[in-house]
Amino acid sequence: MATGLLATVIYQTPYEFRGLTTIGKVIFIIDLIMFVSFTVLIMRQFIVAHGSFRHSFIHPGEAFFIGTLWVSVSLIIQGLDSYGHSAGCGVWLDKAMKVCFWVYCSLTLLFAISQYDLPFVTQRINIQGMTPAWILPMYPLIVIGPLAGVILQHQQPPAGVPVFVAGVTFQGLGWMVIVFLYAIWVIRLFSAELQVPSLRSGMYVAVGPTAYTAAGLVILSERATSVLPVDFLGVQTVSAPEILRAMGSIAAIFLWLLAFWYCGITTISVFNGIKTMSFTLTWWGFVFPKAGLALATTAIGTVLDSPAHGPAVWKGHILWEGKDEDA
Repeated sequence: MATGLLATVIYQTPYEFRGLTTIGKVIFIIDLIMFVSFTVLIMRQFIVAHGSFRHSFIHPGEAFFIGTLWVSVSLIIQGLDSYGHSAGCGVWLDKAMKVCFWVYCSLTLLFAISQYDLPFVTQRINIQGMTPAWILPMYPLIVIGPLAGVILQHQQPPAGVPVFVAGVTFQGLGWMVIVFLYAIWVIRLFSAELQVPSLRSGMYVAVGPTAYTAAGLVILSERATSVLPVDFLGVQTVSAPEILRAMGSIAAIFLWLLAFWYCGITTISVFNGIKTMSFTLTWWGFVFPKAGLALATTAIGTVLDSPAHGPAVWKGHILWEGKDEDA
């Protein structure tokens, strides 16, 4: 997941230099190799350990993490679309990506329904033991918005409308369910102690849904003007795509700070226990959710036409003697 997202962030970064796309392609190829390798190893485990396949769907410590498979697939589709077009692939890639998008939406919706139903039926889970991992089955839906935005880059207007509507719909489902889970997570923080220091990096998982929803709204709103008809939804008096573009960007800005808030809380929690922290698999949370926050920040900064102020500091235009208001 993190490797695929890194390739996506590199492709979408507004500050480019010669060779940046090549770096992104190399990272994307590494992501493909890792995905195939891990898939083969996991399949081997299922074959060798009889019954482990079924057990993985109902075990409380493993079942929620199955959603990461679909997120990885989503990032692979994004990488194929982005770097495939940069390599000069033609119309066939547009059609292939559209098919992949609809197959992905169908399978992840079935997964999100079944994966939450299984724990409800097979076991009772204590809310005091709630972790951000409970969010993971909805992660595949949360990334559909950004996925739709990437695919819409190269779709013609008539064909892009269903993809746009699906992106908004699935993003809405994922976001609303996760809002309910956020409430449980905050209650758990108030009523129980934090997790052991080695597992606190997993708290960054809560950053991702808000960040990816913000990024998805910005990307989809930017695509609205190119794929939607002017009289979309029967609006005749004004340009409907322009209205949706403004609304999507404002909604993303509204959500962005919530992701930063979760990131800040988790960072403080991690630093409080850093002396006794040891390596666990939850350390992947250090990368993937925060990369989503970076993606959302980049998208919002682009739509606001707000470049970073680093060069201004370096050149002494701000934060320098005689340049501040109180100087």
